[in-house]
Amino acid sequence: MKFEKITSRQNPEIKRIRALAKDKSERSSAGEFVCDGEKLLGEAISSGMEIGTILANEEKLPSLPEGLKAKCLAVTQDILDSITTLKTAQSVIFTCKMKKQETFGNIRRAILLDGLQDTGNIGTIIRTADAFGIDAVFADGCADIYNPKTIRSAMGSIFRVPVFESSLPILIPRLRGEGYKVYCSELRGDVAEISECDFSKCAVVIGNEGNGVRPEVSFLCDKSVIIPMQGGAESLNAAVAAAIFMFKMSER
Repeated sequence: MKFEKITSRQNPEIKRIRALAKDKSERSSAGEFVCDGEKLLGEAISSGMEIGTILANEEKLPSLPEGLKAKCLAVTQDILDSITTLKTAQSVIFTCKMKKQETFGNIRRAILLDGLQDTGNIGTIIRTADAFGIDAVFADGCADIYNPKTIRSAMGSIFRVPVFESSLPILIPRLRGEGYKVYCSELRGDVAEISECDFSKCAVVIGNEGNGVRPEVSFLCDKSVIIPMQGGAESLNAAVAAAIFMFKMSER
């Protein structure tokens, strides 16, 4: 692959990628997000992601597969540092196109995130969904799923697990209309234990770290479900609770 050399921070493409890295609205309007590192680049390519632009340190250009349709730019470390949200940039920064929402026909098991604000939790849930073969993650009112911190926390799983932003009050009735059981992870009201649930075709709602699932979202679900605990802790971390549900979902 041939790399075009860029030396100015004010180059239009450099300015565009810097805006993508730092501004959610820019990512949303472009349908494109920014990733750091040669390892993630390899995972994105092997997962069939559409790569937009690759910026690489001019002194350490990566080996890329022939036929890769991406704009390849050789840049200074100073330019990479001006883009990254890390203290020091890795030798490669690249952009990926966001996936478009698939039909429900390709989804049997999904996790629905209601208002999660911790990027580490969101990234961990995406990574765990990848590990347990969950088909999709939907997010409503959450921290940006394409924030560079979330991408790093997901450790490449964002390329393999479809992740979409969607209004849960609209999505849940659609899922139930398609024959999905929709469970709400919460302690509110009449609840069932996780061992009593049918996870063969389902979605599970995981709520905000401090406030849980919104009442208007809980009301739309088939059932509230708890994870029995024997110790003194009142609740589980959102990512841990999601992991337990996904483990049970993967058994079916």
